[in-house]
Amino acid sequence: MRLLIVDEDRRARGVLSNLLAGLGHEVATASSAPAALARLEAGPFDLVFTELLTRRVDGMELLRTVRRRWPATRVVVLAGSPDVEAAVDAMRLGAVDCLRKPVDETRLEGVIERELAPLEGRQTPDTAVSGRRKPNGAAPPRSETFAAHELGEARLEPVHSEARVQKVLRIDATGAPTNLLGRLLVGSYITGQDQVLVTGRNGLTTAQRKEIHQVVDRTLGMSVVGDSPALVEVQNFVDPGKHELAHLIHRVVRMLQTELEACRTALVGGEAPPLQAIDTIEEEIDRLYLLMVRQLLLSSDSPRIARSIDVESHHYQIGYRLVAKVLEVTGDLIHGVGIELRGNLPGLHRISPTLIRELVIRIERLELILTRTMDAFTRLSAVDANATLNLIGEILPADTNLGRLIARRVPDRKVAIAAHRIVCNLVMALEMLIIVNEVTINRSVEPETVAHTDLRVRTGAHAPRSPRASPAPPAPPARAPDREFGMNS
Repeated sequence: MRLLIVDEDRRARGVLSNLLAGLGHEVATASSAPAALARLEAGPFDLVFTELLTRRVDGMELLRTVRRRWPATRVVVLAGSPDVEAAVDAMRLGAVDCLRKPVDETRLEGVIERELAPLEGRQTPDTAVSGRRKPNGAAPPRSETFAAHELGEARLEPVHSEARVQKVLRIDATGAPTNLLGRLLVGSYITGQDQVLVTGRNGLTTAQRKEIHQVVDRTLGMSVVGDSPALVEVQNFVDPGKHELAHLIHRVVRMLQTELEACRTALVGGEAPPLQAIDTIEEEIDRLYLLMVRQLLLSSDSPRIARSIDVESHHYQIGYRLVAKVLEVTGDLIHGVGIELRGNLPGLHRISPTLIRELVIRIERLELILTRTMDAFTRLSAVDANATLNLIGEILPADTNLGRLIARRVPDRKVAIAAHRIVCNLVMALEMLIIVNEVTINRSVEPETVAHTDLRVRTGAHAPRSPRASPAPPAPPARAPDREFGMNS
């Protein structure tokens, strides 16, 4: 292929030029957009690599000009960390890919191979673009086809290079039932697809395009880079190895604690403003959950990602997946408590002060047990997890009785239903935390854990922390339990 590199940094131009020339391509360079246009006027190029926004190179304007005057020429943008939003805009304008600077050689080879495939398909079997002959026995990029009967057609088309696979999912959304398209997009995200192309035999409906945008807007690192009635192109930019899993879990726990504190404050003070942020918090918890699942699924196939997120054992990957789901569901339940409070706070404050105090106790206690549970999980303390399980077993019957008591004693049916739902959500949240404590105990007897704890599981007060357990920042001190902590209702 004939390639043009546009970058004002002479060293960066030289490095990229040497990489591309080493792959057997004809390479030219330019230090500015006008110089690049002069090169293009002199003869066609198959692919242009251009820096985005600098003093001498206006990559966005160059992209527009190339797309208008040389539509057969493909453009790849080169972006630094501050240029992410501009890179997304460039993809919307027609750039075929974005490479982060400094350019990763493996990523570069994947882009070249993907762009070379259709060009070679228009040549004779033995001749590549620009007269370059294909190596003997070279095989075209492989593709695999997977049926999706509900949609009529869905094709997963991996583009292979020696060390990397660019995953592209094509979805024919003709006749797709409500919500399935959005759920497939979520599935494509967590299973590591790089790009999703959504089409329909008669174009996409307004409702389908809206469904796509709703999913993209609530997913970290997912962007719509091309949008028309015929095709919506979605790109996943998130790096699955960027954040240690333990830190993401810690962030989620802190947000759950913030939600609980807002619920407690609203119930004690009788005012709804503390609950204003719970919707935003819950949306962020859902985003982080999807990111964690994406990390864990990709780490099962990539030792590099597993090392980066500090979850190398496949046994631990399974446990973390379960814990992430538990925290996400717990967030839904606490959010449900907040919604009931926000919609029924005046009525709730007309019921018995004793019952109000009982609800407050349950919220405070859930926050305390959440903190204890995640602290035991972080330190891999089977002893503390066991103690928490014993405590939950003792208090669950009383909490269930409180729901029945409220249903009998509150005459206002709407308020009684709201209070009963609050109690049920808090009870279900406690039951979800049982799972995390069980994961902690199970992990303590995993072969890999035992092998790093002197070949025995500690059952005393100071169980050692496994070297393989991912560290998390220390949890904030929990509120001391009320004297009525174990009160039966």
